[in-house]
Amino acid sequence: MKKMNALMSILMLVVLLTVGCNNDDSSNCIEDITGELSSEETSFSHTWVLAEIVSEKEMDLTDDNEDNPSTDLYNQYSECERDASYEFKNDRKYAFKQGQVSSDCKNKQTSVGTWKLDGNTLTLVGFCNMRIINIEINTETTSFFIEDNFSFTDVKGKIINSKVKFTYNKVSN
Repeated sequence: MKKMNALMSILMLVVLLTVGCNNDDSSNCIEDITGELSSEETSFSHTWVLAEIVSEKEMDLTDDNEDNPSTDLYNQYSECERDASYEFKNDRKYAFKQGQVSSDCKNKQTSVGTWKLDGNTLTLVGFCNMRIINIEINTETTSFFIEDNFSFTDVKGKIINSKVKFTYNKVSN
């Protein structure tokens, strides 16, 4: 359960939105991103699936009765937990989906909104909020990467702080 909570926290951090709005009837929400896509955005407009989660520090998140710490966090999670993707569309809409493809996933999640890419800055707007994420795109534009610091609780209850890199690969059409 700790493993599931850690992954959900990590993945949702990528899509959680940080600037709120009022619940009253006034329109204080951040407006959706609109307009034509740039050529850079057109190239980026695809489905991207989570392919790797790598930590700078080794840790053991699996309760498998073995002491086997690793920097490869992706393979320490279940198929449902690894089932995550971004879908960036040509109409500026995006969806972040988790647990949608793997069978029998109980914690299916979907976040939707609009998006914009400007160099290495990905802006997501949804649910009245905006999230700005620094990403790195490889030269072939087949993968993008997000790095951030996280706290984990390993199987022994030890808290480990580490920088984590998420890799998303472009799905061919």
